[in-house]
Amino acid sequence: MMTLPTAFLPNIPYLYLLAHNKVSGIYVGEQYEKQTFRNRTNLMGPNGKVTFTIPVEKIGYPSPSTYEVCISEHGQWRNKLWQMLRSNYCSTPYWEHYCESIGKHVFNPAHRLVDYNHDWLALLCKLIGIDTPPLVHAQDDSPIILTEFYTPKHHLFSRRYWQVFEYKFGFQPNLSALDMLLCIGPESRLILFEDEPIA
Repeated sequence: MMTLPTAFLPNIPYLYLLAHNKVSGIYVGEQYEKQTFRNRTNLMGPNGKVTFTIPVEKIGYPSPSTYEVCISEHGQWRNKLWQMLRSNYCSTPYWEHYCESIGKHVFNPAHRLVDYNHDWLALLCKLIGIDTPPLVHAQDDSPIILTEFYTPKHHLFSRRYWQVFEYKFGFQPNLSALDMLLCIGPESRLILFEDEPIA
């Protein structure tokens, strides 16, 4: 068993580990690192892959624990996220099925980043049909934190599935699991439970 760092709309390898009961919790006691998937995610749009970043309040030195990091409310970023999702995914087969729940999660007023992320994670897990791991503030001797695997510069192998803009850009790996859900809906569970290793 291992722990994972918090992630905003995490990618498919992250969900794979959850689906196969390899994760005991989401560890939020580690020192916060910038430029990671803790506050950003990869989505797809008509012009290619886009990265959306949640702004966080100014962080001093040394960095606080991830649990202490708060979301910044400047720039109307929730409206921008909703507009991006609606524009990029309104033509997917499952947008109409999930858009109401997605909208509620976009505008969730959570102040802490980990709470906002965990709310999204709970939605993804519910739609796929897997358990949501708890937030944990301390480690025991066994978990391994896979922090290095969840930075935008590190690309993990991702299972192929039909993508709405694949005809323009080919298959794009390492996107948020939300992309998969909106494109293939309940079949996402089949992708996560294929037998071959994901990485």
